[in-house]
Amino acid sequence: MARPTKPRLGRGISALIGDPVKVQPEVPNKIQSPKPVGVSQDDSSDNADRVIHVGVEEIRPGRHQPRSPIDETGLHDLAASIKTAGVMQPLIARRVGGDSSGGGDLELIAGERRWRAARIAGLRTVPVIVRDVDDLTAAQWAIIENVQREDLNPIDRGSAFRNLVETFGLTQTQIAEAVGLDRSSVANLIRLTDLEPDIRAWIASGALSAGHGKALLAAPSGALRLKLAKQAIENSWTVREVERRASSELAARTPTKQPGAIKAVELTSIEKQLGEHLGTKVAITSNAKRTRGRVTINFYGIDHFEGLLARMGVRLDS
Repeated sequence: MARPTKPRLGRGISALIGDPVKVQPEVPNKIQSPKPVGVSQDDSSDNADRVIHVGVEEIRPGRHQPRSPIDETGLHDLAASIKTAGVMQPLIARRVGGDSSGGGDLELIAGERRWRAARIAGLRTVPVIVRDVDDLTAAQWAIIENVQREDLNPIDRGSAFRNLVETFGLTQTQIAEAVGLDRSSVANLIRLTDLEPDIRAWIASGALSAGHGKALLAAPSGALRLKLAKQAIENSWTVREVERRASSELAARTPTKQPGAIKAVELTSIEKQLGEHLGTKVAITSNAKRTRGRVTINFYGIDHFEGLLARMGVRLDS
């Protein structure tokens, strides 16, 4: 029996809009009557990338928008530009709740910042390319578009990548190939989402870097990790300083009378290396003498599980 095809990401932005599409900017302060959804600017063209003008209120946000929240200052700057020159690049949307004949609402796949800015600028219509895609493809394109085009913070990126792994069963290698990163970078960004909410917020705002967040993952979770993160901000610690203090704090909190306790730091290092190699979260526990223990490897979906087995050299009988 043939194995089901694994979901794969597209080729990025070119997969969304194909060749560049020229959009005639709207005249500032001139209200235009919205064209009916499905009516092209050039009715004689059979081009699948044809642009239509749609009323801004006929469009709804996408369900897989990775940016959270959208920067209001940047949004108003974009609105000012759009008010002067119009929307120079079409939005990408799909029909939901209808059929291919033109019914249903339009849900954004890419271009939410442009859509929101256009509303602020007072535009009545925006240029849109309508694509007939399923939920999986819409989610993939929304994330790829933002990751490749927008300056997403590390937490938004990590959350978007984790969504692709956990919701759609994509492997970290597939994600890495689609967005132009190496697999270890994708794995590290996903790991950042395991940090405490306050630390994630500091990384998102730029108070801490992704490198600081990665170093903090070596420290015990909870109050200690938060304390180190606050000190790193207050004292402008480098990433190496955070790494050193995280290791020191971990060693200091390991009972010195426990046989083999000094190896706790070594186990943490092994967890880190193994996790980066496999591209997932790994936990190692052992008894006091280190004579027996357990290795826990997290997976998110059957495809992710199969990918982990392949990396460990395990081949299942078909």
